[in-house]
Amino acid sequence: MKKFLFAGLLGMFASCCLCAHAWEPTTMWPYLFEDFTDASLCFTSGDTGKARVNIHLLRNDLHYLNGSKIYTPDNQNEVSRIVLLSDSTTFVRCENYFVEVLGETAQAIVGRRTNGDFDRLLQKPGAYGTSSSTSAVDNLSSLQIGGVSNLNYDLIRVERENSETLPLSVRFCFVIDGTIYNANKRTISKLLPKEDRKEFNAFLKKNKVKWNRVEGLQQVLEYISPLLAEQGGGR
Repeated sequence: MKKFLFAGLLGMFASCCLCAHAWEPTTMWPYLFEDFTDASLCFTSGDTGKARVNIHLLRNDLHYLNGSKIYTPDNQNEVSRIVLLSDSTTFVRCENYFVEVLGETAQAIVGRRTNGDFDRLLQKPGAYGTSSSTSAVDNLSSLQIGGVSNLNYDLIRVERENSETLPLSVRFCFVIDGTIYNANKRTISKLLPKEDRKEFNAFLKKNKVKWNRVEGLQQVLEYISPLLAEQGGGR
């Protein structure tokens, strides 16, 4: 079996984190990256291409630039993989999400999915100090969100700082057989044969695996991949 490509991915993730936390998405710039960036695209048809891209955090959709206009593919799910040319950061498309790849084997991917937390943004007190879901719906329809109706790159770049900070929802996950699984002990244990679960729990305890750390998730990926291969599982 091929060696797992963890070291390079871990370094790549660390540099990406430093960059990601140096700025904050806003309602007028609800994008994962600080700017559109050159990337290589792989399609389900087997074709490849290049474009300046970003990931919009409202529906986790790919956007790309053509001049000063922002466009979206007709079918998001036809884009199977995005690789940023600047640092080889990779995203795979699964269940209507672009999942950032933090570790990868032939059987599984450990990744991170990021969305804009618009529910939290719109959780403003309603009448008598209570939260109003009706108000939240009204607020979303009236909220000016860049990259939705306004597709002028130059204009939303200028207005990005004059809007509210967009809170994020960030979750670690595993992608196995085209399905996204939350990265936690209970979920991943159920994917293993019953006879292997006790040993898996012992492995977690011995290595003090932390499910909120990339290093811990990569340990889990390395452990479960041979077990998944025995079951005939794959990405």
